[in-house]
Amino acid sequence: MINEFVSAIVQIIGFTLIPFLVFLIRKKSVKGFFAYMGLSKSTKKANYLAILACLLFAMPMLVLTITSVEYKEIMLEPTSITGKFRQMGLGIDSIFILLVIAVFKTSLAEEILFRGFIAKRLIAVLGYQKGNLLQACIFGIIHTALFSMITSNMVFLIVIFIVPSIGAYVSTYLNEKIGNGSIIPGWISHGLANILAYSFVGFVI
Repeated sequence: MINEFVSAIVQIIGFTLIPFLVFLIRKKSVKGFFAYMGLSKSTKKANYLAILACLLFAMPMLVLTITSVEYKEIMLEPTSITGKFRQMGLGIDSIFILLVIAVFKTSLAEEILFRGFIAKRLIAVLGYQKGNLLQACIFGIIHTALFSMITSNMVFLIVIFIVPSIGAYVSTYLNEKIGNGSIIPGWISHGLANILAYSFVGFVI
């Protein structure tokens, strides 16, 4: 448990360090960094919509895992996150590790880098539509590349590209258009989607 907690902290720091250095070099000051990254208060509407949006991100993979034996085998592959939880079994330790990974190590770290830094900078340069679409595609491509290490199933990899890309696009919409530029809505939807997916695939099916 301690190792995963430390790993989560290291990943969050690592993903924050890149935008921090860019900000420091450009502004010659640390003042305003939190606002620059969207680490600020969101709106209730955006947060509530983010809770609903988590289903949009989690459901496609859950349905595919339930309905396809091949997809289930991929999701339970021993080197995958859900496969590791399946091996651990349901318990206090596994639940704690799941929450640390789902809420902090993956969702918070990724939201800081992708929605707080990449999306905001691309939108500033390209405009909202092009910037949001590009950051969503980048997010999907990275997820596809990671899963390509454990499977060559093209249909699965296409889905892995599409679902995270849609999630990234919607998260940025919630952040920028409804949440006053805060990355909190994206973190909520991303974190809850991870909890649902990791729990269901790792412990239920």
